[in-house]
Amino acid sequence: MMMATKNDSGLSMAVGFVMVLLVIAMIIGMWAVIGVPEQIRDAEDYHAIEVTNSFLDYKIAVDNQRVHDMTGLNISMLIPAASAYADGALFMEEDVGTLRILLGSTENTYDISRLYTTFGTTNTRVGYEGGGVFRNDYGSAVWVTPPSINIDKDGSDLDITMIVPEMHGVFAVGSSEGIPVETGLVSSISTYVNAPQDQMLTITYTAEKQWDAVLWSTFFNETQILYQSEGVSITSTMPSPITATLQITPPPGGVIYLTVIKPVYDVDVRRY
Repeated sequence: MMMATKNDSGLSMAVGFVMVLLVIAMIIGMWAVIGVPEQIRDAEDYHAIEVTNSFLDYKIAVDNQRVHDMTGLNISMLIPAASAYADGALFMEEDVGTLRILLGSTENTYDISRLYTTFGTTNTRVGYEGGGVFRNDYGSAVWVTPPSINIDKDGSDLDITMIVPEMHGVFAVGSSEGIPVETGLVSSISTYVNAPQDQMLTITYTAEKQWDAVLWSTFFNETQILYQSEGVSITSTMPSPITATLQITPPPGGVIYLTVIKPVYDVDVRRY
């Protein structure tokens, strides 16, 4: 009888030890399934903010080049593409969209380029386009700071100023660290247009990607809301999935005076 009791006691201790190990394994498994992805998401959210701030700094830098006419002078900015959990990549793409500006019978066309980075699962893109900074998460994009259009009402006349950067350079660079980008101002050209009385201004953006057209439509909608409250006749529409349009009409007997400022930049990755 005493021999059986000793065997049962030893068996119970072994079973108890195995059950403790199973509980520990379940806890580790739950942490791996729930805790680790949550930590990665938190880290990528924080990294997205860091990257967004870098592109805001980039916008300020290139705007300063234009404002202070720093032609021929390059600026270098470090874009922190890689996160703590994954490598990142930086892309420069030309002609991602076309901006057409029609005033009366005068039409001017501008090619839009995009400098952007992807990181982590590549479901987040942050970049600079058309003079603004955007963030795209899972195909849904918003402006962090939009492109520039300013409308001043002077009686029946409208003074409209737009800034439409033109950027040259094509590259795709991956890195486990930050990526240095060099940008030089080549020139800054201002175009002045005015039409006869009662002529409408039509601004049309045609994108390669639907999300990009929606992004510009958002910019046009925000512009409409802003200036309608000031008594400007302005309408934003999206006539197709890849086209966004903004129409501005002067008051009766009024004239639209349009200024388009086009700074031209060369963009490249600094090589070591």
